[in-house]
Amino acid sequence: MKITQREMILGVATLACVLAGATWYIIDSKIDAWHTKKNEIAKLNQQISLHQNAIKMQEDWLDDLNALQKELRAFDSKQKSVSPALMKTIKSISSKHGLVINRSQPYNEKPTGDLFELGINCTWEGTLESMVNFLADLQQQGVRYDVRTLNVTPVGKSTGKLKGNMVINCAYTRKPGAAKN
Repeated sequence: MKITQREMILGVATLACVLAGATWYIIDSKIDAWHTKKNEIAKLNQQISLHQNAIKMQEDWLDDLNALQKELRAFDSKQKSVSPALMKTIKSISSKHGLVINRSQPYNEKPTGDLFELGINCTWEGTLESMVNFLADLQQQGVRYDVRTLNVTPVGKSTGKLKGNMVINCAYTRKPGAAKN
């Protein structure tokens, strides 16, 4: 049996149609997965870019962190309580500006890694000028002191004096064999 040219063309056309249909069926079932994977790849590339930027910025962050840590007071890790030294420093700063601290009550020490924080509740009395100068001096200390709560009331009518209380949070580090500052 001999295949004619017409039958050959019809056979090839039929085979091409079957192959095209099979290819379409296979591609159509995979196209949703392909779009999902394409979107995932785009998101992952964006995350990679963000993480690479964060890694580049890490050196700057570490430099800033080291600079801030140098500003902190370092106490010996064997020292039981640092609150007397911190209260003495706060008292000397307040005396320098004419602010009288009547009572100071330390809270418990809160460690956060190598950094420690101690809150001191101070009851005070003085003029507005002495209070402002005291707060400005605390701010000049950098990250050592942070006034988180400040309550102010007048002492009496036309006395020009104020009183109140404030919570000063003191930040410091503890290192073995560190000198007392």
